[in-house]
Amino acid sequence: MAEDVYSLAGVQLRTIQERLTRRSEALVQAVGVIFKNLYEKQIACRNNFLLDFETSCAASNDFIRMSENCEEILADLVEESNLSEDATNQLEEQSGVLLGLYSGDAVFAAQKVHIYIFEPIEEAIAEELFGDEWLNELTANELALTLVKTLEDFVGDLEVFLDELMVGKTLDALVTATVIFYIRYLLKKVADHKDNKKPLWSDNKRALDRIRGDIDTMREYFDSLMDVYPALKRAVPEQFEILETFHELLSIAAGLSQSSDRDFVILLQKRIRNIPITKLVVGDLWHAMNPIEEKDIYEKIDVMETELNAVAPNDAEAFDVALARQTVPGLRLDQELARLCDENKRSRPGYNRTAAEQGNIMLGKWRETWQNLVDEVAVME
Repeated sequence: MAEDVYSLAGVQLRTIQERLTRRSEALVQAVGVIFKNLYEKQIACRNNFLLDFETSCAASNDFIRMSENCEEILADLVEESNLSEDATNQLEEQSGVLLGLYSGDAVFAAQKVHIYIFEPIEEAIAEELFGDEWLNELTANELALTLVKTLEDFVGDLEVFLDELMVGKTLDALVTATVIFYIRYLLKKVADHKDNKKPLWSDNKRALDRIRGDIDTMREYFDSLMDVYPALKRAVPEQFEILETFHELLSIAAGLSQSSDRDFVILLQKRIRNIPITKLVVGDLWHAMNPIEEKDIYEKIDVMETELNAVAPNDAEAFDVALARQTVPGLRLDQELARLCDENKRSRPGYNRTAAEQGNIMLGKWRETWQNLVDEVAVME
């Protein structure tokens, strides 16, 4: 509990104050040691609390209260002491580092609940999503409605259990998680389709209609929250643009859109910023709709590589960012797509997987990022 931690810190600070003069420079050094210890202890223990939906919400609230307690202690210390301006600035700088840690950890804990929210969603709809029943019988987008209803139930809980400021941060994460969840199971379905002549679905137009209905159903739910959580006005269009791009590429592959495949490959590369992954994902979309032309789209993207590099060069820093503590697991599209491409073992026409991977440094680096995360979790456990 935040109050437990800071009651002990308060005892230490009062003891120091009683033994030092109000202008003592040693006071600043002593307080700095306490803040440093609090910082190190927070880093050592913060992940221990993020075990499920309830504990993650509670941890986020605790981290916010720790920040508030830290600010109160600092204010009292400055008010009761007679420190120089330089000494006061040192104290504020030391506390600022700790406050920044608490703030980042509160957001991390709040956004990590997306993992626990999507567990029942995955159990309820993942197996049927993009299958024959989804295509031919669930004409009212029932699976997407199940997803939305589950989100709605959890958001109601968030509004009760979580600090109001953090609810908005969590909703941002849920928008991203929803888009990634939908893409993940679409590409998993494609990976299971081994026929290089027949499309994944018996009726491409009907499949596109179902996908359109699913996207609209999910989008409408998040749109309905914008009046209460205005930050979603930025997050929702930005994230759902990815699904729109996927839908349009599928439509082009099926021959049901007059749009330029080049334009939408570039648009996808701007979001992924990793040409090898963009190439494999677009190939999967062609395989779903028009597998006979999958080889052709690979060749077209190879020709476009110079243009893609000029318009949207690969993000060389993405790997380091993904390993940073502020990156919540499961919320980076590029990393999740890299993982899906790595897991996809189907034979791609005209694509030599072994040769491509030997030269694909970026896919190898992505593999390192999730292995490092796995190792970190194993150490924690």
